[in-house]
Amino acid sequence: MKKHLSIAIAGILALSAPNIAKAQISYTLASNGLPSFSNPTLETFDEPSPSILTLSGSAYLLTGSSSVGSTPFFYGSTASYFGEPVDSSGFDASQYVAVDPGGSARLSFATPENYLGILWGSVDPSDTLTFYDSANNVIGAVTSNDFGNLISSFNGWNTIYVNFTSTTPFSSVVATTSTPAFEFDDVAYAPVPEPSTLGLLAFGMFGITLLRRHQR
Repeated sequence: MKKHLSIAIAGILALSAPNIAKAQISYTLASNGLPSFSNPTLETFDEPSPSILTLSGSAYLLTGSSSVGSTPFFYGSTASYFGEPVDSSGFDASQYVAVDPGGSARLSFATPENYLGILWGSVDPSDTLTFYDSANNVIGAVTSNDFGNLISSFNGWNTIYVNFTSTTPFSSVVATTSTPAFEFDDVAYAPVPEPSTLGLLAFGMFGITLLRRHQR
């Protein structure tokens, strides 16, 4: 009985053990301009003060192109999915985020997430998204250098919808750049069960089943 009991407890305790390893952050470029996760939470930044957004330094909420930022281009089904207005040339006619050198835009989530989708506009080589866990530890980062050379195959406006999945849950994501400017809009986010967590859960349930059978 003690042997089987230890198996059950090991599986359950592993579920609550802190994960301090660096995350593996994978991404896909969406040719249809859509989030890859079903029924995510959406943020369009159209309200005066979006609840998940904190701007610091040279970072702004803008509408239309200016000396600070260039309006993201809509392609695929992004605009219709998010219910966004589009101008006569296909550009975002709503409010979007622009970050200049020395500024940052932080997206903070009420619960840890594993999935992030973002309309990444006017992609520049130094645009960077840094992912943080609940203790504000960096778990990974992605720069536009990772995929920038692939964008021309999607559209001619250097805008792409990017879907990220992290093996470690993140509580915030910070956008920065060293060249003007990092523009983005239409964020989607969601928690995704990690394969390792699902495996540990199955292992724990298997141990509990063995324990019950032994007791019988």
